[in-house]
Amino acid sequence: MYVLAKELGAFVRWLFKGCKTKLRDEIEGNFEATWGVTYDMENYIIGNVTVLVMILIAVIVFNILH
Repeated sequence: MYVLAKELGAFVRWLFKGCKTKLRDEIEGNFEATWGVTYDMENYIIGNVTVLVMILIAVIVFNILH
């Protein structure tokens, strides 16, 4: 589960950067950390937040439709 969240976080970060870096560098963590302990940990946190937002959106939509 850690790897999936980390890779999702790397993908989201790559999108936020406007696709200006290489996706492979984002996934492998070839950059220096800016606010976390390591770049991989930052990607992991971003991935978990992304999953939580997606779940919340799904729950809200499900409640609206029913």
